[in-house]
Amino acid sequence: MFDLSFIQLVMRAIGTVVVVTLMGFSVAGFARLLGDKGTAYDGKLTLNPFVHVDIFGLFGGTIGRGGWTRPIAIDPAAGRMGRATPVIVALLTMAAIFLFGRLVLLALPWVAAYWPASSAAFVDATIRMTADIAAWTLAINIIPIPPLLGGYLLLSLAPDAHGWLVRRHLYVSIVLAVLVVLAYQSLPATPFGELARLLGAR
Repeated sequence: MFDLSFIQLVMRAIGTVVVVTLMGFSVAGFARLLGDKGTAYDGKLTLNPFVHVDIFGLFGGTIGRGGWTRPIAIDPAAGRMGRATPVIVALLTMAAIFLFGRLVLLALPWVAAYWPASSAAFVDATIRMTADIAAWTLAINIIPIPPLLGGYLLLSLAPDAHGWLVRRHLYVSIVLAVLVVLAYQSLPATPFGELARLLGAR
C-alpha cells in the first residue's frame, strides 16, 4: 500500500516527533506568556515528547508528513487578549514552527563538514525531512478542528463545539489519521500541498 522504505519511515517519525514536540511546547509557552498559567500547571510547558506526541498524530506525520499534538487546554478568560488569546497563540506557534523549519536547514553545512561520514547522509536527509514535515504540519493544522492548531479558532468562535470535539479527541485523531493514510499519495496535488510548498516543503 505504501511506497515508503523503512529508512524513510524512520526519518519521518523522527521529524514528526521533533516538530510536534516543539509545537506543543510553543502552544503552552505562548499561552503562558499571554497570561494563561494553566498550561504550566497541566505539565504542558515541557519539551518532553511523551507529553505532546499524539500516537495518531505521529502516524499521520510518518505517513503523510503532517502531524498534530495532544490537546492543550487554553482558557480564553485567563489570557490577556480575552477570546482572541487562543487564536494569537495558534498564530505565534505557526510562526515558530515555520521559523524552525527554515533554521534547521542551517545545520546541513555543519553535518557535511563535521558529522561522521558513515551516518552523514542519514542525518542530512533527516534534517531535510524535518523541515519538510514542519511545512506539511503547518498546512494540515490550518483545519479548524481540535487537536489541530486551527481548532483554537473554533475555541474562540464556538467554545461549546470545540469542547464537544475535545471530549472526543481520540475519535477525531483516528479519523484524521485514516484520512491522511487514504489520501497521502494525492495530498501534494491538493490545496494542502500548495500551501506546504509555499511554506518550504519540497
